[in-house]
Amino acid sequence: MSAAAPAVRDIVLVGGGHSHVQVLKSFGMRPQPGVRLTLVTPSLETPYSGMLPGCISGAYNVDDIHIRLAPLCSFSKARLIHADVAGLDLPGRSLEFADRPSLRYDILSINCGAVPRVPVAGVTTVKPISSFLPKWKALCGQIRSDQRLVVVGAGPGGVELAMAARAALPAGCEIVLLGESLMPGHGARVQALVRMHLQRLQIKWSAFRVSHENEAGVVLSNGEQMSAQHVLWVTQVAAAPWLADSGLSVDDDGFIDVDEHLRSLSHADVFAAGDVANLTGQRRPKSGVYAVRAGPVLAENLRRTVLGKPLRRFRAQKHHLALLSTGDGRAIGSRQGWGLSGKLLWKLKDRIDKKFIAKFNNLPDMPEPELELPQALRADLPEQTMRCGGCGAKLAADPLRRVLARLPDQQSPKVSLGIGDDAAQLYVASGTQLLSVDGFRAMVDDPYVFGRIAAHHALNDILAMAAQPTSALAFISVPLMASELMEEDLFQLMSGVVGVLNAHGVPLVGGHTAEGVELSIGLTVTGEPGTQVLEKSGCMSGDHLLITKPIGTGVALAAAMQGRGTSASLEQALRSMDQSNAGALEVLLAAGARALTDVTGFGLAGHLSEMLRASACGALVRLKDVPVLTDAEYLIGELQSSLQNSNELALNDFELRGPLTPGDPRLRLLADPQTSGGLLASVPKDAVHDTLARLSELGYDAADIGEIRDTQAWVIE
Repeated sequence: MSAAAPAVRDIVLVGGGHSHVQVLKSFGMRPQPGVRLTLVTPSLETPYSGMLPGCISGAYNVDDIHIRLAPLCSFSKARLIHADVAGLDLPGRSLEFADRPSLRYDILSINCGAVPRVPVAGVTTVKPISSFLPKWKALCGQIRSDQRLVVVGAGPGGVELAMAARAALPAGCEIVLLGESLMPGHGARVQALVRMHLQRLQIKWSAFRVSHENEAGVVLSNGEQMSAQHVLWVTQVAAAPWLADSGLSVDDDGFIDVDEHLRSLSHADVFAAGDVANLTGQRRPKSGVYAVRAGPVLAENLRRTVLGKPLRRFRAQKHHLALLSTGDGRAIGSRQGWGLSGKLLWKLKDRIDKKFIAKFNNLPDMPEPELELPQALRADLPEQTMRCGGCGAKLAADPLRRVLARLPDQQSPKVSLGIGDDAAQLYVASGTQLLSVDGFRAMVDDPYVFGRIAAHHALNDILAMAAQPTSALAFISVPLMASELMEEDLFQLMSGVVGVLNAHGVPLVGGHTAEGVELSIGLTVTGEPGTQVLEKSGCMSGDHLLITKPIGTGVALAAAMQGRGTSASLEQALRSMDQSNAGALEVLLAAGARALTDVTGFGLAGHLSEMLRASACGALVRLKDVPVLTDAEYLIGELQSSLQNSNELALNDFELRGPLTPGDPRLRLLADPQTSGGLLASVPKDAVHDTLARLSELGYDAADIGEIRDTQAWVIE
């Protein structure tokens, strides 16, 4: 039995802003028994706004200015829900989404920033920063020295962006800063310093606002037409519309009214911080510094709310040191009318910003749980005591084969195909029926996404036989928690499962639930054979080997579990696992595929070995052509899934040619256990080109990775 206290309260955080990353870190350093933390965010990384100008000017790369949320959630034992909130049901205490079921909360905290309020069309907004950065990269590749860039907004954000742009754009490119007042709210000394640096950098400031935009550029408030090829908008923000629509008390711009405890004035179970909050009685400019300062107070008040303790007051400082990068190794300092500029101030800003990012990206090591065993027994412990989820948690192939060999022989005239293929085939009164079972413990935090992946994975065994799934049964275990939390997890999981099953025309006809140590699901799927049952044994010499998805989900999930993965690898892995193989099957059948299997727990090498043995054929695999997930090669050099070592035994059956060695990272990926992996098919040579083109049109990252040969040699080159 688990010694951990069951969760009885759900604290849900919306947005991965500067306050919420501190809440996550706080709960990671000091967990609160009985509390489950959930982060809901549309992005797996959150940019630190203070470092955006440095990124634009080239002082930092994009990775330098982002906080990676997946490792931070792993560190804090928080669930990560990768989704965009569309609304709130305050009476029902739930978040609403456009493309998934609602999510229940006990306490809600909102730190999702602000969105641009743009009165004109055709401009590029700087917020949200995650959307702006790829647009900026594209702009840098397009803008010419004879063109003009207009930056709308002459406050600190616009000033910094204009000066940073000067460092990144061609020298001849004209940069114009538009705003009725320069650095409003700052002293005359600071305004004079800013004017001096703008003049030095050959940036023109025009004291007008934009009236509207047209094909030639922008029209100013004085009626003047200003030509511009590119316009960046760095002023006027508002809250997301769904906040006001929810019934929360908000100000005229839609920002949530909060008291001195950062708690909503209208709903005691809702908190807010950062740009999205209107600090009643302490109104301040929208600046990341207040979100940073509010973080520790928010974390403490969320904890105290759960425990029924008095809340701490947040006092937003009236004055703070503002450091503005000039884009060329200098910075301007501003505080209470005082102003100064120079290289030392840039060094100070650089150190402060890097230190803030490092607090959340350079997390303490997460040691594997210590097992108290006598020294004489430790030699038989598994190499890794932190075990993977998904197919990385399967029992290895060799012990499974040995167990099956030790069982009594099972013969029945009703069995057409038994153990060994993707699904069993049974004789029934109407002909034949296919039957398969699959399941695992949760490999992702989000139970809805877990349900979708589990359903795709279970359907794949039937699809891999070129059959139509017809029904499903589920066995689900839910960890012990408060009854409302157990009900919510079951609902989220089942919603994911049923969503995928319904999309494939497969009814869920029954099942069983139980309490367990962790969330897990098993699905039994039945199917009807098509005109031809594709087995593993149909490979023919001269056929080409096609795979419909990249490999690497096993190591991506292992990295995410240990808080060491990249956002790109996890995001791509989740998309791949949530992609149905049904469309790919139709294309492969039209191409005349002769043998088929799905790539799952035993890795590409293991499942290819099964096909080659069953077909009594040889094969040549071109390693360079095998598609892999982003960062998978790097990750497998740093860590591995629980099943990796056992799976790599299958590589011993292959001859390595060329410069390949057994430790080659890309070679090792052939043994990476896949969850909801792609289909591996033996396809006639003359159909390969058109098949790959059609698969690509349908969104599959498919590839031709080798050929079937009539020799007995299995070769990887």
